[in-house]
Amino acid sequence: MARALRQATRQAHQRLDHHPLLQQLIRPGLTRQAYGASLLALYQPHARLEACVAAGVARLGLDVEPEVPSPPRLALLAADLAALGLAVPAADGRALPVAASVATLAGQRYVLEGSRLGGQVIARHVVAALGASAPVTFFTAPGAGEHWQRLLGFLERRCSGGDVALAVAAAQAAFDDFQCSLGGAAHAAPVADTGP
Repeated sequence: MARALRQATRQAHQRLDHHPLLQQLIRPGLTRQAYGASLLALYQPHARLEACVAAGVARLGLDVEPEVPSPPRLALLAADLAALGLAVPAADGRALPVAASVATLAGQRYVLEGSRLGGQVIARHVVAALGASAPVTFFTAPGAGEHWQRLLGFLERRCSGGDVALAVAAAQAAFDDFQCSLGGAAHAAPVADTGP
């Protein structure tokens, strides 16, 4: 299932990874202002994804180990914003659909846990650009590898080949929500000068 999800969402994932507000996080020239703009842009879609995964877990009764997703990171993102002197954005009233099936939840968790893994790489670049005092707790939340392995186990135990389409659709919707939110934020956000 993990391989099928990775292959089917590769283009969506690459589009998101190459968005200017995310690319600037791993390139030289990052400023605190540009870093703050990237975090602000990530806040709403991450809040929506965490909320829908938590609601899906509750709806499906998956509230015992090892079925539960990794601990939420939204408070860490809010703390990083506060450390940069930025206010947490007000909720915009949008929501992702709550999973009615394990397959849908699997697709949503795939994006959520994958972002935790990717955060480790981003944190190293941010610290290199802004110094050791840069607020990166959102990206350095512990246990990324462990939580990814738990997700892989969840996919193996709870999903079958017939679930792929539902899981892919849910993952695509999550990627699209991030892309849409970042696209809207990019118009008003400062972007680091990364040169030619």
